[in-house]
Amino acid sequence: MPIALPRLNSELYMQDENEKPRVKSLDREHFLSSLYLTELILVVLALVITRLASGSWLPYGFNFTAENLLLGLLAAVPVALMILLASFGPISKTPVVEQAMNKITLRLKRLLGSTIPTLSAIDIVLLSIAAGIGEELFFRGMLQSYIGIFGAAMIFGLLHALTPAYFVLATAIGLYFGYLYESTNNLLIPMIGHAAYDVFAVYLLKWSFTRH
Repeated sequence: MPIALPRLNSELYMQDENEKPRVKSLDREHFLSSLYLTELILVVLALVITRLASGSWLPYGFNFTAENLLLGLLAAVPVALMILLASFGPISKTPVVEQAMNKITLRLKRLLGSTIPTLSAIDIVLLSIAAGIGEELFFRGMLQSYIGIFGAAMIFGLLHALTPAYFVLATAIGLYFGYLYESTNNLLIPMIGHAAYDVFAVYLLKWSFTRH
């Protein structure tokens, strides 16, 4: 799922509009099916590998309470604030940050510019929940238990590396969710935080792609 979306300055936006797309954007049906399939594969891999290695399907903490639900939702706030500051805050005007974030935006626009605006609210929520479950179960639950927080976060970042800056952001987010799981021993908290953040990120994408 998308990690971030900054503002587009007008010069770069016009440049992007005039460029011939390098990658054909997926239509809504193919986009939804490919993402759901990806998350399903991650869930199956995590369960099968865990079962073969430990003899248990789900040896992770899953303590669902109202308090943990709230903690999971609050866990999305620091990540969302980081993206907002990098996109719209004072640091977004620094040359390094502005260039890096604009490259992320242009890449996402080429890939998803005609797809994200077609997503309904229920599409966004369901996709975000699927990503929270699949990616956290695979990266934090299964992978982190074998190669540690840093290793799992690096692989998470590499698989989201549309640009170097995107890799850094995704790795930082992976470290953050990894720490949440390590400190709470409850995989539901990073799952909920991941899903809640993805809802925010996709709505931000949709707003940016439809405001011009």
